[in-house]
Amino acid sequence: MKLQDVVTVKVGRNLSRGNEKDDLTLVAYSYEDLIRDLDGLYLDTELDAWKDEYSINGYESYAGEVVFSFVSSKAGIVSNQNEGKIINQNFAKLIIEHEELDSSYLCYALNESYLMKKQMAISMQGSTVPKLTPSILKELEIKLPTLEKQRTIGKAYFYLRKQQALARKQADLEEQLYLELLRKLDY
Repeated sequence: MKLQDVVTVKVGRNLSRGNEKDDLTLVAYSYEDLIRDLDGLYLDTELDAWKDEYSINGYESYAGEVVFSFVSSKAGIVSNQNEGKIINQNFAKLIIEHEELDSSYLCYALNESYLMKKQMAISMQGSTVPKLTPSILKELEIKLPTLEKQRTIGKAYFYLRKQQALARKQADLEEQLYLELLRKLDY
């Protein structure tokens, strides 16, 4: 089934125009926010405890919403810490319209599924700057296993992402520690 059959793709707001007074105070959702959300470095709660509330009309992000970056072709789930940030035109909200689709599985499928990656690569061939468009995204085919299997895959995927992020963070801290010790020995 096509992605547009199970989700509504709502493209973010163009913040570069700046015609409104409020634009100066808006905080945009960034690629770094997406990666932190995807890696689970902000999560205070389990995925299942996130709000099941979606902002269909606005550009404001809400915890639990699935966002997709057109630039990096990555999907993530907005954390509590990034709630309220404005989704700009480089992102889209993927509003789940099908009760048999789990949000964490959707992220897994868009980020890791061989079928999805192959479709994305074919769709972006010949582009000078490879970037998915909303129309291409909507046409991608997605396979939906049972909801129980989706939840298992999605939960395991986010657990893996968090473990990888924590391992990278630990390696960075160890490097800083060793370099500081070496600097002290060098004096």
